[in-house]
Amino acid sequence: RWFGQIEAASKTLGGEVDFQVYEVGVSYHTSWGNSRWIHAGLSHGAITTFGADNDRDLPVNKRFFPGGETSMRGYQRGEASPRGADGRFIGAKSQVVFNLELEQGLTGNWSGVLFFDALGTAVELSDYPLNEELYAVGIGVRYQTLVGPVRLEYGRNLNPRVGDPGGTLHFSIGFPF
Repeated sequence: RWFGQIEAASKTLGGEVDFQVYEVGVSYHTSWGNSRWIHAGLSHGAITTFGADNDRDLPVNKRFFPGGETSMRGYQRGEASPRGADGRFIGAKSQVVFNLELEQGLTGNWSGVLFFDALGTAVELSDYPLNEELYAVGIGVRYQTLVGPVRLEYGRNLNPRVGDPGGTLHFSIGFPF
């Protein structure tokens, strides 16, 4: 699976701010032996503010707030985001996410999974593509349904920052990437 996306806002076209969000990604899924699969995903995003004097008017909800069951599974949704000096999540202008899984069929619709997630972020584009790295490993079980797998996974953070959890348990439906 390949994807690409561009989002742009411009004062020239009637918007309130000037910004551009670029995202690309790829995922690959293949069988490996009997009832075994390898899943790999890589995505990258960057935000620019061409046409603006600075990025102070960039809406905070346009920054990247990674974390959660579809990106960095050692964290809750949004909590793998860079932190400010006060410890609050401030979002990133650049992110790179890498996911790797080994899934083993157990019985019928049940399977087990081992995974590795890596994340790189940068608060400012001057630090592009990244200046902070986070890593997690984990284990989970999946039940295959018609709408996708029902997943119960635990991600353990290998290099948590001050204030980060040691790991996180996720329950979700659908494919992670």
